[in-house]
Amino acid sequence: MLRDMKIGEWDAVGPVRGLVQVQLGKLGAAEYATHVTRHPESGRLRILVATDLGLLDYHYAPSGSNPADPWLLRGTLNRWISVKGVRLQSDAQLDAEGREARAVWHLVIDEPKAELAADSTGVGERSERALLDFAQACIKQAR
Repeated sequence: MLRDMKIGEWDAVGPVRGLVQVQLGKLGAAEYATHVTRHPESGRLRILVATDLGLLDYHYAPSGSNPADPWLLRGTLNRWISVKGVRLQSDAQLDAEGREARAVWHLVIDEPKAELAADSTGVGERSERALLDFAQACIKQAR
């Protein structure tokens, strides 16, 4: 059984993690699981938080076009009834000897648009645990 990965466990988030936690507290939202992706070049973050109220979709990026501008956390709460097209896809492959397996997972959400991927050799945002914890929470809520 998976143990859901929460915002406090994401090292990639840095100090914005506290801001997300404060907002969850002010909303009175129970966090089920969180997934974070970081743009490799710009460092911008997308933080998706599955809660009892719905799916929070945060973007953390500079407030202007200059990366040195102050960064802004902007979020939208999508009620579960409006979250559409949640599906989990997997591909698995055994090596020629049938001893080593590699799995690749994709969580696709049509609305709000999100595509997340992980594999059995991945770490951080690409780890199986990170993706499957979040996928499980979304699948349970988006019916």
